[in-house]
Amino acid sequence: MDEHSSLDLPPSPENLRWLARNGILNAAPLRLRSGQALERALEISGHAPDRGRWLRFLDIILLVLGAGFAVSGIFFFFAFNWADMHRFFKLGLLEVAILAAVGLTSCLGLDKLAGKIALTASGLLVGALLAVYGQIYQTGADSYTLFLNWALLIAGWALIGQFAPLWVVWVLLFDLSLVFYWIQIVGDVNGQLYLWLFLLNGGAILAWEIASARGVAWLENRWTPRLLALPTFIALVAPTITLIFSSTGERSRDPLLFLMLALFIGASVATLYVYSQKILDLFMLTLCAFSLIIAFNAWVSETLDFEEFTLFLVSALFIGQAALIAVWLRRVSQQWEERSA
Repeated sequence: MDEHSSLDLPPSPENLRWLARNGILNAAPLRLRSGQALERALEISGHAPDRGRWLRFLDIILLVLGAGFAVSGIFFFFAFNWADMHRFFKLGLLEVAILAAVGLTSCLGLDKLAGKIALTASGLLVGALLAVYGQIYQTGADSYTLFLNWALLIAGWALIGQFAPLWVVWVLLFDLSLVFYWIQIVGDVNGQLYLWLFLLNGGAILAWEIASARGVAWLENRWTPRLLALPTFIALVAPTITLIFSSTGERSRDPLLFLMLALFIGASVATLYVYSQKILDLFMLTLCAFSLIIAFNAWVSETLDFEEFTLFLVSALFIGQAALIAVWLRRVSQQWEERSA
């Protein structure tokens, strides 16, 4: 691509960085260094945060912190004054707080950020109400029922709210329900638990990416699938390591461990392809790569029986693998910049 044709490119951040890296972004008339010229070009094209964007960012941060501190204050208020309050006052106060948050949502509207945050706060207070109810009447219910009922009660809010943080809270409540159910009822953390966790979180990521690709506006952020990817890969790596270090008898008692290994390999291949070729997401690629490193190094440690040399070898392997990942991620990023150019 010559200089004249490259100047006809749309002023995206990737194109501007490519022009600066190749010396085409001429800053001579402004007498600026290349780095300053790139910064100025990003400002002019609207890709660098200006005063208005910083104020908007601070407004959002203060709003989120205020809502978080308000909900936390209610929790700590009950913890500190628990013995001095009548049970009806405890329940009534929480119910009033939930109604106030829902009423604030109705007044502000779900099209505004403040309304969505108020709806999220009301969803969190539902959990506090269930916990207080269980503590007052000593229902004897297991912990998983608290999180499951909590998730079911706020399901409607999560669906109509169209707010990523509330949606993430909703999914994580189902995660906690599954984990506590297996601990308290099943009593054995096995491959079936990991399979359900993978299906839940992996399915949520898949649904998110499909809806985002179809242009659903509130699903455009990248932090939500990244956050859900953490329990997804934990559900894949943990049974893989268990399979590596388990005996033949233990493996025969839990054949789903082999299925989780196959799912780990398949999900890793899919993740590396999708997030390097279809959607550039270096966090996803890094998480997947380090998950593979952890599993591979665990296999090396088990094969060599944890001798002193093994610890040295695994440490050296990890350093080398991390360096290779950094080089590979940089190359993927450069390929995307060239593709955009």
